Amino acid sequence: MTRIIILLFLVWKLFLFVPLIVSENFLSPRIGYGYTLLTYFLEKGSILSNFLLYPFGNFDGVYYLLIAANGYTVNAGFFPLFPLSINLATFPFGDILPFGPIQFFIAIFLVSVFFLVSLVVFYKLIRLDYKENIAIWSVIFLLIFPTSFFYASIYSESLFLLLSLISFYCARKKKWVASGIAGGLLSATRLVGIAIWPVLIYEYFKENRNKITIKILPLFLPPLGIIGYALYNLQKWGNPFYFIEAQGNFANNRTVNSIVLFPQTIFRYLKILFSVKPIIYEWWVAFFELSFFIFALILFYIAWKKKIRTSYLIFGILCFLLPVSSGTFSGLPRYVLTIFPLFISLALIKNKFFKIIYSIISIILLLLFFMFFSKGYFIA
Repeated sequence: MTRIIILLFLVWKLFLFVPLIVSENFLSPRIGYGYTLLTYFLEKGSILSNFLLYPFGNFDGVYYLLIAANGYTVNAGFFPLFPLSINLATFPFGDILPFGPIQFFIAIFLVSVFFLVSLVVFYKLIRLDYKENIAIWSVIFLLIFPTSFFYASIYSESLFLLLSLISFYCARKKKWVASGIAGGLLSATRLVGIAIWPVLIYEYFKENRNKITIKILPLFLPPLGIIGYALYNLQKWGNPFYFIEAQGNFANNRTVNSIVLFPQTIFRYLKILFSVKPIIYEWWVAFFELSFFIFALILFYIAWKKKIRTSYLIFGILCFLLPVSSGTFSGLPRYVLTIFPLFISLALIKNKFFKIIYSIISIILLLLFFMFFSKGYFIA
């Protein structure tokens, strides 16, 4: 089965070049947003200026490459483990400058390995509870999700997915030390990674019938990732929670000092959709952000009805609630990408007609989203 997963992965990787070829011939870079493209930071004549390469480093990829080479300046909103992994992988090559070919290709290699291993672990995790066809469909739905190109880009999504799946798989196998270590690394990858902590505690008590033993101690490792980063923030910026403050500096209307109930956010989005004309690109951004919010809610409901493992659901809901409680759904089409229970929900839907229609729509959106992303249009 690993061979089939590798084949699916390779087909997906090759497919991602299709939107790049199409966009190069039919879509111009977004005017005034050149800084979102990796080409903006490249030396003249760089091999990375090729249209089949640079899009994988657009937007946040620029920051991750910069942090990996030079450390933190003012971009504290990006958690450290992913850029650190790039830094460590480039260490044997000496002093690597940001945006160079060596750094770029190593970063692409890392995210590819992270994601491929994630698919294998995802399959094995699902097989603990379901038949083979459900596991394969879950993997396929993950691959063709409209924003799955972020798994091939220089983003932390692939590492986050890998660590969350490893943590759950080890917990299911009662390998609590490995599960706790993976959880600690997860909370050093993204802020929502801390959601793994209460979930692992829940999983432990479920497996051990509410008995407390010394085996529970490794499950107190997950907070260490975020605690370590908070201490770094305190030392560098004088504020242990500066990384939260920095999230509000991304010009995405995100509230970082209070919780905004999502009904308020829904109302704001409806107001945008009914007051802004669809000819404006931002209308479509708002439309898809709201659509992905609603779609995720539906899949969570299906997951609950289909009785997907409670720990998976709790983790997914926590990862979902944190960003949607910040007054905006900005980035949500990407954030739901790592909520793996949603793809199990899709696989559990028995209607074949739905699966076919959904797959067609999803692939079309994947094509369109990556086309626009490659030319500097914000997607998520």
